[in-house]
Amino acid sequence: MKTGIAYFGVRNPEWVRKDMQAIREAGFNYVLHTFSEEDLQYYPQTMKEIISISKKEGLNVYANPWGVGRVFGGEAYSELAAKAPQMAQAGMNGRKLVAACPNNPAFRSYMRKWIEAVCKCDIETVFWDEPHFYFEKNNPELQTCYCRVCSKLYKEQTGEKIPKIPSGEFKAFRQRSLVSFLSFLTQEVHKLGKRNSVCLLPPWFPAGLENWEEVAKLPFVNEIGSDPYWEKGDSIEKVQKSYGEVSEKIANLAKIHNKEAQMWIKNYHIEAGTEHFAEKATEIATNSGIRNIFAWSYLGSKYMDCLRSDNPELVWKTQIKALSLAKAYELDP
Repeated sequence: MKTGIAYFGVRNPEWVRKDMQAIREAGFNYVLHTFSEEDLQYYPQTMKEIISISKKEGLNVYANPWGVGRVFGGEAYSELAAKAPQMAQAGMNGRKLVAACPNNPAFRSYMRKWIEAVCKCDIETVFWDEPHFYFEKNNPELQTCYCRVCSKLYKEQTGEKIPKIPSGEFKAFRQRSLVSFLSFLTQEVHKLGKRNSVCLLPPWFPAGLENWEEVAKLPFVNEIGSDPYWEKGDSIEKVQKSYGEVSEKIANLAKIHNKEAQMWIKNYHIEAGTEHFAEKATEIATNSGIRNIFAWSYLGSKYMDCLRSDNPELVWKTQIKALSLAKAYELDP
């Protein structure tokens, strides 16, 4: 059984070594290291060393493009769209947005450079975290990219101008665009001998990938997963419902398309008294037949105050216990 934890924010290799030892001693066998634009620009060799340390401490490694281009999930800042506005997504009025466009050749070239750097490290898997178009839930204009590249592609594919208000055809265009982007990324990683994992935003986010099966079908995607995290104030019943539905969907798609299934457990913004939600989510994923369970992030996200749980140490202990029970379930279902 794969049990992993996300780790970020520390770039001192000697301190990382201590944390990797703690993660391994807690029973995890995987760690995910974030690899941001900043890491690519300023810390590429340090990241290579950190990943090597993780391997030496007995942990297999995933790496993800943390916040890169604002196309992937994460709290890291992105400067790509500011430095190269020609690769930025655009709103209906032509205003450049803060995110790069997945259709833009310049952004794809940047991602090839990112892949080459990351795959030189001793990682097992590249984790494509929540690929999406820039969106705001209550603003239809910002659920659509009107950049020059998207406008041209839309015209070529449909014979029509890109619509001012998102339509069913435009949603299909967004879907095709992101699947094409993932096809490109995963093929580049495969060429370099590494695995690909795709984490899909849960269904309630209008991010552009509504049809998960098209991602599961991609030949170089090795595993698919999701992260149906709960919000502050949500009930245990809501956690059970969302994790139950999404875990079952992921498990079924993985089985049909011969992929590995993965689920992510929330270990940040955990309110005091709700630490057991993480245990319940882990149990639900395990009962769905999923044997690849990661949590975001280390020590209840203690070291980032915008994500910190109310009682991060208790979140950490709860997640360790939950995964220990999941392993026991695997041995004696």
